[in-house]
Amino acid sequence: MRSDRCAIYARYSTDRQSSASIEDQIRKCREHAAQKGWEVLEDQIYRDEAVSAVGMQGRLGLERLKGAALSPARPFDIILVDDTSRLSRNLCDTVGLYETLSFVRVRVVSVSQGIDSADEQAEVLLTFHGLADSLYVKELAKKTHRGLEGKVRKGFSAGGRTFGYRNVPTPEGVRLEIDPDGAAVVRRIFEMSAEGLSLKKIARTLNSEHVPTARPRAGRQYATWCPSAIREMLRRKQYSGTVMWNTSRFIKRPGTNKRVRRPRPKAEWQISERPDLRIIPEELRQRVEDRLEMMKRRFGSQGRSGLLDRAFTSPYLLTGFLKCGVCGANLAIVTGRGPGRHPRYGCPQNFSRGTCSNNLKERQDRIETLLLADLQEEVLRPEVIDFTIEEFGRQLQARLAGIGGELAHKRERKTQLEQELARLADAVAESGGSSALLAGIKQRERELQEITEQTLGTGPRSIDGELAEFRAFVKDQISDIRAVLGRDVGRARLELAKHVHEIKMQPRQVGQHRFYQAEGEWNLLGGLPETGPNGQQSGWRVRMVAGAGFEPATFGL
Repeated sequence: MRSDRCAIYARYSTDRQSSASIEDQIRKCREHAAQKGWEVLEDQIYRDEAVSAVGMQGRLGLERLKGAALSPARPFDIILVDDTSRLSRNLCDTVGLYETLSFVRVRVVSVSQGIDSADEQAEVLLTFHGLADSLYVKELAKKTHRGLEGKVRKGFSAGGRTFGYRNVPTPEGVRLEIDPDGAAVVRRIFEMSAEGLSLKKIARTLNSEHVPTARPRAGRQYATWCPSAIREMLRRKQYSGTVMWNTSRFIKRPGTNKRVRRPRPKAEWQISERPDLRIIPEELRQRVEDRLEMMKRRFGSQGRSGLLDRAFTSPYLLTGFLKCGVCGANLAIVTGRGPGRHPRYGCPQNFSRGTCSNNLKERQDRIETLLLADLQEEVLRPEVIDFTIEEFGRQLQARLAGIGGELAHKRERKTQLEQELARLADAVAESGGSSALLAGIKQRERELQEITEQTLGTGPRSIDGELAEFRAFVKDQISDIRAVLGRDVGRARLELAKHVHEIKMQPRQVGQHRFYQAEGEWNLLGGLPETGPNGQQSGWRVRMVAGAGFEPATFGL
């Protein structure tokens, strides 16, 4: 009879803890398995290093362990952990994980605490220890925050790095000192802003001179300056000698290890004056603030949407769909904003940062006109319009059939009017016409004519006549598909996203003409077709010539 097969999971929280903690946990689990006569599978030892247990996501070792446990060919029967906090420090996550594993008949054994999910009392013990683990995290956060507050009050750094300063470790804590090289860059940025240079121009200038930034972003070998970073630097009070701490806090998004920033009440802010950390002279700081305030008054949001993705709130239909064929960034309107001007799409990495070689800019209306030309042609085909109108007519007739009572009443009224007119005609013949009789006849004749047209006729007020007018109305309304989509760009973009993933705009040049070649697969009328017009494949490519107008849309260029 084979012994029970075991997997082991070990974890420690931060890179400040010793990696030996992992080996210690594995050793204790091995010893427990040996005492029980269980077999530890060497290829089923999972570990997560320097990862918090407050959230379940982002822990590759745990995800692999769960995947193996839930697989049909499960390689083990028991999961060994040193204690419950290794799995999670969130009570709900811990209970949920135990329930999931118990459902697929995988035992979870916490070696140090003596908890075995196969025991009847396991749920009570698990809840108790899970609650203790959760409280530990909350208490640790309070103590850490209290310790950081004490450091700040004594003039030490609370952590993190700020461009222009360097962290100097001391026995009492980490002190901030001005970094001469970084401080020179900070002063130059403020001076350029005070002289009237835009955020984009400042970023492009620094990138063109290869001025180093504080640190590269995750996944990049080197960092580049961007307008948003320049903006934040111009707003940072610390460069003027005012240190602000505890202005915000980070909370973890439920179910993940990702943190989001939330502002704290101003009453909790810690503000201290530090002349020794001043990099920017007061006169320069005031010049920059005055200019920023003026720019805010003249070019502020003025009620425009915030917080949402800029592509989502953009007034331009194709923003967010067009990609630069060189660097992959979203093409954006980079020039031409304002009354009487022509907005032009361009690569923001080239325009704002100077880090992309694609400097081609093309008018937004020309791009939209050509890319929507196929939709325009398809929608306005006579058979498409006829099908739409016929379907509308069929549904209208069905609806009218459902309200047959009203039509029956009109028919009865028609018969009644005809009988009344006959009697009135006899009365006129016998006694001669009078104004009252003639008025009654005219009124009934008008009503009879209206009912006849609505129920039986083919004139402009009949059902067929209404459909004919509707057909003309539809054709007139969609004769300019760009105008139709432009009436509600937000809704049009959401609908467009169902049919278009991305359109790569490759800059090309033939002779003196520079143009974009749009590459991508899309079908604005439904699923992607297997073949395009003339039997060609569905990889549609459109050639557009800037400056000299667009050539007709073609495929397979």
